[in-house]
Amino acid sequence: MTATACFTVADALACHRAGRLEEAEWMYGSVLERDPGNPDAWHLMGRLAWQRGDARAAAARVLQAIRYRPAVPAYHTSLGEILAAQHRHPEAAACYREALRRDPQYVPALVGLGNLLASQELYREACTYYWQAIRLRPECAEAFCNLGNALRAQGEVEEAVACYREACVLRPENAANAVNLAAGLIQAQQHAEAEQWARRAVGLRPDLCEGLSNLAVALQGQQRLTEAEPFARQALERAPGAAHLHLNLGSLLLELGRFAEAEAELRRALRIRPDYPQAANNLAVALHQQDRNDEASAWCEELLHSLPQFGEVWANLGIVRQAQGRNREAILCFDEALRRGPEDHKSHVCRSLSLLAEGRFAEGFEEYEWRWKMLPEAPRARSLPAWDGSALAGRTILLWAEQGLGDTLQFARYAPLVAARGGHVMVEAQDCLVSLVGSIDGAGEVVAQSGELPRCDLQAPLLSLPRLLGTTVDTIPGAIPYVYAEAARVRAYRARWEPGRGFRVGLVWAGSPRHVSDRLRSIPLSRMAALRNVAGVEWHSLQVEEHAREEARREAGWLHPGLDEPDADSLAAAMSCLDLVITVDTMPAHLAGALGRPVWVLLAHVPDWRWQIAEEDSPWYPTMRLFRQQRAGDWEELVERIAGEVGRLASDFRRRDR
Repeated sequence: MTATACFTVADALACHRAGRLEEAEWMYGSVLERDPGNPDAWHLMGRLAWQRGDARAAAARVLQAIRYRPAVPAYHTSLGEILAAQHRHPEAAACYREALRRDPQYVPALVGLGNLLASQELYREACTYYWQAIRLRPECAEAFCNLGNALRAQGEVEEAVACYREACVLRPENAANAVNLAAGLIQAQQHAEAEQWARRAVGLRPDLCEGLSNLAVALQGQQRLTEAEPFARQALERAPGAAHLHLNLGSLLLELGRFAEAEAELRRALRIRPDYPQAANNLAVALHQQDRNDEASAWCEELLHSLPQFGEVWANLGIVRQAQGRNREAILCFDEALRRGPEDHKSHVCRSLSLLAEGRFAEGFEEYEWRWKMLPEAPRARSLPAWDGSALAGRTILLWAEQGLGDTLQFARYAPLVAARGGHVMVEAQDCLVSLVGSIDGAGEVVAQSGELPRCDLQAPLLSLPRLLGTTVDTIPGAIPYVYAEAARVRAYRARWEPGRGFRVGLVWAGSPRHVSDRLRSIPLSRMAALRNVAGVEWHSLQVEEHAREEARREAGWLHPGLDEPDADSLAAAMSCLDLVITVDTMPAHLAGALGRPVWVLLAHVPDWRWQIAEEDSPWYPTMRLFRQQRAGDWEELVERIAGEVGRLASDFRRRDR
């Protein structure tokens, strides 16, 4: 090219739009050499400098354009955009308003002023300008998208999603619009559709980290956690300095139960952004899940010092206080959480557990009814008319199991009390408990949970019966036994065990590994070594779970197989022939208690609500004795204590047997 070449502004703009910035700049300069007062060339030179990140040169050149032709609103709008990016908000606002003074219908200035106000969290004012832009130019996708952002920031999620949908219709090729729609749908808890739009965004721009992040969150919202993780990590690879992406991955790892990894990600988020309350809150959760409750408490307290209105932190501090055995303080924390969010289902349910642990049954069981709000869908029996505790007058009622096997055995005791209200009682139980529950007086008919829902007039879940019947600590139905083992099975066990009889103890050291709190209740058999040397005791494994049965097989030298079959019926029969059952807090504890057998239960330092606070006996099971950890996690001391107690019983047994 020669210096004498005659280029027009249009020629330079074509190169500019094609991304040939150096060539375009040279051509703009050529135009200005011939025509130093050309405002369009100065304006576009300013836009090019802005595109390169040179804000000072950009502002100077646009000001030259304004000097030569001050009536053009586009020039004032460009200067407003440059100043807004430098956080020079009053000057930027003046530029946008000058553009609108020159042309009140100039849509880019309306959108720009809306963006400026939104950046200052003046969302309601921003919406006014976006709406003006949309009325003037209904095809303006940018106005719809930014209006959606402002509405979503105000909590108007449904309206925001409608705006994002319109933006996607107007500009279907724009990945950012799909990203925003996915984010709005996530906030609206519409995760399946959010996944579709996030996938669309990633298809349009595979390198877009927000598209990948939204896809991960949408999958997480559908509990497709293992599918979500690779997308969360891909998003972080593209933006490792983004604190919110570390938060998202940390939150996902929390749900996956990988608490140490979650802690690491959440700490990275806080290193990038120390004042990140969501990351600090989730870090407290990760620490609690690793039983580091003092650390979790400190994070919650520090966060609440600066953000006392953060209801979720109050709830999490309540959960930590529960884990520390400080139920009265936990109740106060949940009260604070509920003041800020009266419909917070989790806080209601957690509060109920602290009330129950304190023996405040009337309040506790009433509050426990919030558990239904936490389920993704209602259990099938809830579709039937609910019983209110009044006289049945000959009607048929279905009492149904809603939780674990131990819960079914504990609360099926209420069947006789319900039958006394003058109706026919049916009980729906887990398949493995049908015959045992069928032995309960008052259970006129027992149906398996796997079968069809039987016809009946009314229904009540088993764990709602204490509330419906007004149970207090002093009025727990205490007729023991109320469950009976099958007589033929009991005879078979007695015939096999009678010769050479010693003091026989059944042992259960582990529950289901799938239980959410199994780490707090199950004990590796190796940590019960103090029992094997107790003189005069014949130990029998009562384990049903296969992983624990394998442990027992490795300890065949001192631990005899106690069950013919690993099922509840054999377990009940075996227990009926033993002198004592020792078990951790799992289903066999309830079965032994319901059978009226002598049973000792090993409890964590802070056990489940039903074992109350610091008592050695249980109001639910008169033949039960409770042994509690003195220090959290210290099973060895507790096992040593039990070994001494068992030794004394065995010695007494030998003296009586002589």
